[in-house]
Amino acid sequence: MENKWIVVYGKYEGLEKKALNLINATVSDLYKNYLPFYRANDIDRKTLYDNNLIIVGTITDNKYLKEYADNGNLKIIPEEQAFSISVDESRFNKDKQSIAILGYDEKGVLYGAVDFINKYCGDLIYKAGIGDLQDRIYFESPFKNKAPKWSYSSAPSVKERAIWTWGHVIYDYRSFFDNMVLLKLNEIVIWNDYAPINADDIVDYAHSLGIKVIWGFAWGWDTDCKTSMRMTEKGIEELKENIINRFEIEYAHRKGDGIYFQSCTELGDEYIDGRLIAAAVVDLVNKTGRKLLEKYPDLKLQFGLHATSVKNKLEYIAQVDERITIVWENCGEAFPFINNIADQKTEKQVSDIPIDADFLKKICTLRGENEKIGFVLKGMSGLDWTTFSHQPENIVLGEKSDSFIDNRLSERRKIWKLRQANWIYNCEKARETVKLITENAKDVNVQGLIEDGMFEKEIPLPAAIYAETLWDSEKSGKDILNEVIKFPCVKAANI
Repeated sequence: MENKWIVVYGKYEGLEKKALNLINATVSDLYKNYLPFYRANDIDRKTLYDNNLIIVGTITDNKYLKEYADNGNLKIIPEEQAFSISVDESRFNKDKQSIAILGYDEKGVLYGAVDFINKYCGDLIYKAGIGDLQDRIYFESPFKNKAPKWSYSSAPSVKERAIWTWGHVIYDYRSFFDNMVLLKLNEIVIWNDYAPINADDIVDYAHSLGIKVIWGFAWGWDTDCKTSMRMTEKGIEELKENIINRFEIEYAHRKGDGIYFQSCTELGDEYIDGRLIAAAVVDLVNKTGRKLLEKYPDLKLQFGLHATSVKNKLEYIAQVDERITIVWENCGEAFPFINNIADQKTEKQVSDIPIDADFLKKICTLRGENEKIGFVLKGMSGLDWTTFSHQPENIVLGEKSDSFIDNRLSERRKIWKLRQANWIYNCEKARETVKLITENAKDVNVQGLIEDGMFEKEIPLPAAIYAETLWDSEKSGKDILNEVIKFPCVKAANI
């Protein structure tokens, strides 16, 4: 066959296996034939000379990528999750081509494969023969002719890039996680009334894709905090024991990468039961967290904290045990901290609300220069609270039927169409927010609230803008939008 391509890989296991499967699916479709795969340690020089090559792996498991790096054909970025890609003539035969995808680690290999698919296969190759758009060559794959040269290296601005969601609105957890990979997202916080009985299966599948799972449950939080919390000394002690007991019954024996909790801060005022919320919540969090960490020292705890009730009392919040990550929500009214603000105001008014830069800078180092800090960004799909009801015990999460998902999709597209307009309009505001955080904090976790949006079925444009902003906050919002709107995996919400 003319212009024959083969894949030369380091190892077919773990995250590199997923990377190779993604490359195979995409390139085979463009190449219109099966791709032969050869392990780097087994292939001979003649086969390398005779074929166009897709070389994938790390310098430790693929010796040919080391050759490319040693000879300056690939840049090595010594950071976790980083990668480099080069599309050029082959080093083994100047009349052939090679596509080299080098990851600094196996996560870098996976994310390099994702960006090769999204940013090269999804965009650049279709420009190879552009003249008149009616020309047939515009619709022909360069894998059948010649692939345009390209080089690209990248590392994430935010190391932990997450989705936050209620668990009962994940209808197909496998597809949900598969789509997270296509946006280079690597953590999910799943909030439940009760731990699902298939929790271990969910974690196993997430881990196979390099995604951490943080289980979320209430530390006294409810849909009405004023009646669910008892902020007396006795009430806090009882609540602490209930929380620890619940953790040990529901989560201690299950797989997962940590616990996220909310307490009594999602209120519009500073007091509850006559006591200052900032003081009461720190008392509860420290007493409960320290006892848990004493028994489970490796447990990762994320404290979901709503800024509205404590923003003027940061001296109390600074006393939260430094082993507990504070994940801030509602840090001002600027897009994208408030969930539905884009629906309540005109787009121009939303854009004109300034970022509370002084507050963000202050909390980024509230407990010192090495503060481990998280943020929840909103403005995407959320629960319909008019129909909300708490979930029963012992549910199986994320195993809904295809017909259920298909029937719900059209309804959620209407939500995404509105959100899409606001993310397009405010993409630079979102980028400025993330950039401000990364400039002022060394260890950052960012979570996008995406729930009941049928993310498992279609990746909406706002989610792609959000994810790419976390990956590279140096690019302008306009450039991010221009890239992600052309990703093959992204669905614009046109109805």
